Amino acid sequence: LIGNASFDSIKKTLESETLSYYVLIDEKEIVGFFECSIIAPEAELFDIAIKKDKQGNGYSKILMDYFLNLVKENSCDTILLEVNSINNKAIKLYEKYGFVCYGTRKNYYGNNDAILMKLDII
Repeated sequence: LIGNASFDSIKKTLESETLSYYVLIDEKEIVGFFECSIIAPEAELFDIAIKKDKQGNGYSKILMDYFLNLVKENSCDTILLEVNSINNKAIKLYEKYGFVCYGTRKNYYGNNDAILMKLDII
């Protein structure tokens, strides 16, 4: 088991035709990744993560820029995401890229809300 997921559930997710994973490697070390779904005209960012000891080195910008290029290449006009209301680092990152809040899911993460964000691609 990895976290709460079994190997079979992880394998099924990785074999999904609608989900894609992108891994950032620096000097043969995995430093981060993101998970997304791109089905024009919408894209959804499910997860973006940087190893704790690698944060603050610009890796999230590399991943976000790559994701935005993928979205544009696939003719999407909207990106959706959901973030835990206490994840201030992620919220600031998304706001930096122009994402805006369009709703919340109360207590989605236990006692924390999920903030629903979107970015309209111009």
